[in-house]
Amino acid sequence: MSTIKVNTVKPVTSGGSLTIQGDSGGSGVTALTCDSSGNTTVNSGKTVTLGSVVLGGTNFNLADQVLQRPTIKDYAETGNAIGSTSSSQTIDIADGNVITATLAVATTTFTFSNPSASGSGCSFTLILTQDGSGSRAVTWPGAVQWASATAPTLSSGAADVDIFAFISVDAGTTWYGFTAGLDMDI
Repeated sequence: MSTIKVNTVKPVTSGGSLTIQGDSGGSGVTALTCDSSGNTTVNSGKTVTLGSVVLGGTNFNLADQVLQRPTIKDYAETGNAIGSTSSSQTIDIADGNVITATLAVATTTFTFSNPSASGSGCSFTLILTQDGSGSRAVTWPGAVQWASATAPTLSSGAADVDIFAFISVDAGTTWYGFTAGLDMDI
């Protein structure tokens, strides 16, 4: 294994690359590239080992690659505020894993879309609030399995809040549904 001594590091800029050259003085390995839009990519088949790294910007897209053995501290999940529901409401998990919605019609029929691939765990939390009228109902997707095969009864008062959690390990063929809390309003 070669040891690389780095005296100066310049940022990878739009249209540039970072090439790491070992002791042999050969052509080196292009580890990172940056396209004209400023998106940086770790080149396929290359390994870049970094010590303490601070990443800037607003988004670091791993493109469904494995992030192995991380210790996560002070993290957040992306919220998806649906607002008032319609009679047919899709929950797109790609838009966020903590979903809030206000039940605004007599019955809302939910559909869940864009789960993780089969073999990977996919989960989300759904926080439902009854509108000012209350007594709104939900029809869950047929793929949802509840304890004892019985869907929970929603709280029915105006502004009542119910919280549910869902998990799938087979790309959404089966969703296990859990009641996290009923009538959580203050």
